[in-house]
Amino acid sequence: MKTLLVILTFGLMNAAVVHAQGSGAVEDPSVREILERDASQADYVKEVSCLNARRMRDTQVLDSRHVAFKMGKDEYYLVQFKNQCHGLRANRPVRLNMRNSRLCKYDSIQGFDPDSMMGSGLGMRCSIPGFSQISKAQVEQLKVSLKDRRQRSRELAKEQRRKVREERRARREELAERN
Repeated sequence: MKTLLVILTFGLMNAAVVHAQGSGAVEDPSVREILERDASQADYVKEVSCLNARRMRDTQVLDSRHVAFKMGKDEYYLVQFKNQCHGLRANRPVRLNMRNSRLCKYDSIQGFDPDSMMGSGLGMRCSIPGFSQISKAQVEQLKVSLKDRRQRSRELAKEQRRKVREERRARREELAERN
């Protein structure tokens, strides 16, 4: 997903350069050098180790691998887990396991299901790998991308079930013809 952030950011920068070139502006050589060299992720992504819990305005679970923290009007930080964090679900509350008033790298987050009939309703504890600063537009784009991915997965699963049913039906008809 960090690749998605880099692509989105790089795309926005390219659009700005094209606009500047089209308006007759002269590029500064240092800008040209920066754009022509191989970019590293650090050039496009600001990563931090801790967030001040008192500044958190909202926590949005996007899916079982992505959580966005809104810190201010247009300031967001994204947590991207390498694997799924079982128990995290969109539009469900979470429990933040932190020290003091800061949520830091290696602290943990747990999904919480208030409707759970068994146990405490807490999901798996997942260690936070770090925080990447992103824009509100990137959060919205990520939501759309994840929704599209879920929809494609559902459609693919539906198509696979349909094929299995057709194969079973064909086998039954073949067996019926033999008898």
